[in-house]
This record gives sequence, structure tokens and C-alpha cells, in this order.
Amino acid sequence: MTRLTSAQRKMLASTAMLTLVCLAWLTRFRPWGWWGMGAIVASWLADGLLAKYPPMLGKVPGGFFIGAGFFALAHACYGAASVMVLRAMGLPFRWLNFSLLVAAFALAVGFHAWLFARSSKRATGFTVAACAYLMVVGVMASLAFRVGVETGGRLWMLPLGACLFFLSDCILVVREYRREKSAVMNGAIWSTYLTAQFLLQLGLWLA
Repeated sequence: MTRLTSAQRKMLASTAMLTLVCLAWLTRFRPWGWWGMGAIVASWLADGLLAKYPPMLGKVPGGFFIGAGFFALAHACYGAASVMVLRAMGLPFRWLNFSLLVAAFALAVGFHAWLFARSSKRATGFTVAACAYLMVVGVMASLAFRVGVETGGRLWMLPLGACLFFLSDCILVVREYRREKSAVMNGAIWSTYLTAQFLLQLGLWLA
């Protein structure tokens, strides 16, 4: 029996997640379901570009950055879905959300400043792009936390999923800075990533 490659296993897991999410939204659709499906589709495209599977995607110039762009789009979709949930609850913008945004920005900038100070293997352009990307993740996370707080913890899956997504991306950024292919880091990235996707989609589905 032919053994699946790492890229094939990753895309199999990603495709299974995509299929299950779309089927789930068909059984209990909400207005923010379109954003939820948009997030998972964008993530699936990003997975293919980063895993370079099918092989033709490995030939795409700047595939890593295009993949990161699709992930940023996915985070924007999750953020938009959270905003729709908050509006459906009749909740206005509050300072709690603003303070979380500031904290997310500060964390992203500080994280990259620390990494850049410790590594000379990546150009400043990569640092700026990665920092901007994690800021997008931070915005998504702050909105997910707002939903979690306003629902009294009922939708705890959203803030936890956002934290795991942020952690997964931080590990990915560290790996790219070091230019290392570690099985442990890859396992940590994919386990936190898939769990994050599941929790975020479940939280939106239950909202």
C-alpha cells in the first residue's frame, strides 16, 4: 500500500474539515454562515498553497505569501461573522473590544520585534508582512473574545478557537524565521490549527 505523503495527509484533513463544515451549515444555517463557509474555503486554499499540494501549487510564485493572504482573508471572514453575531444580539461597539484590539496589536508587534532581534535569516519585508498578518489574527481574536464575554461564556468555543489559531500561526512564523522543518513543530501547527477551525465553526454554528 502506498503511504500518503505529509502534504497529502494535510490536504486530506483540510478537505474533510471543509466538507463537514459545509454540510453542518446546511443543517442549521444562520446569516453569518456565509462568512463561516468563506473562512473555511479560504483556509482550504491557503492549506493547498502552503502544503504545495497538488504539486502544481508548489510552482506558484510566492505561494507562501499568497497562502498567508488567503489565511488573512479567512480571519477577516471570521471577524465579520463575529460582528454579525454581535449585531444580531443588538450589541454596540464597546471599549472592551477596543482595548482587546490594542492588546492584540501590541502582542503582534512585540512578538515580531523579539523574533527579528533574535534572527538575521529573514528580511525586514517578511517581518512587516508577518506582523501585519498577526494583527489581522488579533482583530479576529478580539471580536471572538467579545462574543464570548457578551454571551456569558456560552460560546466559549470562539475565544478558545481564536487563541489556538493565534498560537498555531505564531508557531508557523517561528518555523519560517528559523527555516526549519521540524516534525514536532509541524505537528503542533496542524493540531492547534485543526482544533481552532473546529471550535470557531462550532461556536458560530451554535450562535
